[in-house]
Amino acid sequence: MAEAFYRVKEGEFVRQLETTTITKVIAQESIDEPLKFVVVAINSATKMAYAMRHGRVDELRTWRLDNLARFLKKHAVASFETQFQR
Repeated sequence: MAEAFYRVKEGEFVRQLETTTITKVIAQESIDEPLKFVVVAINSATKMAYAMRHGRVDELRTWRLDNLARFLKKHAVASFETQFQR
């Protein structure tokens, strides 16, 4: 799994997606907000993970799954994994 985990703003997250080094994108259900998801991109070559945070505060950004899918499709992500809290 990832050795380093970074919280980045949307622009940096998109830049990481555009480098084509991202090997996996995961939508993880938020602990605090059921049916809202945090997005994480993983670069397996460098063992780094990037989670999108809000622009003004250092809190992870949450998405409805349909909006997240639309965002990822716009940035040429062909597939992503979804994980629900138990």
